[in-house]
Amino acid sequence: MVLYLSEALTASFSTILQLAIILIPIMILLEYAKHFQLLEKLTSILGWLPRSLSMSPQAAFPLIVGIFIGVTYGAAIIIEYSRQGTLNKRDMLLCGVFLAINHSIIEDNLLLAALGANLLIILPLRFVMAYLITRSVSFYLDQKVKTV
Repeated sequence: MVLYLSEALTASFSTILQLAIILIPIMILLEYAKHFQLLEKLTSILGWLPRSLSMSPQAAFPLIVGIFIGVTYGAAIIIEYSRQGTLNKRDMLLCGVFLAINHSIIEDNLLLAALGANLLIILPLRFVMAYLITRSVSFYLDQKVKTV
């Protein structure tokens, strides 16, 4: 019993430490980006993506982070934006749909290329599929709101 409790506590603290290692740098980066107005610059450059998916401009930063760095980092920023009230539930859902299909394009695609996959097929295919499915979910949500 004591051994089981000890293992459970050790595993719990290990998980908390792993989360802290991921979340603390993201929060520091986020504050740095806000302080130097990097979010506004990033949004103006890449704002077409969330706009074309019927998302608010505030969704650009978590979306781009998730696409390039990975779904874990993107999700951490989505959670933080949610706590701050920056993203609404609709934007969070649409970010999640997009990132479920097209995330971590650098790391994932390098791994797939190492296995012999053709990046000229995979990169655009993942993006197009993520875009079309997210746009379809966005359209569905818009229709659902109109009928209520």
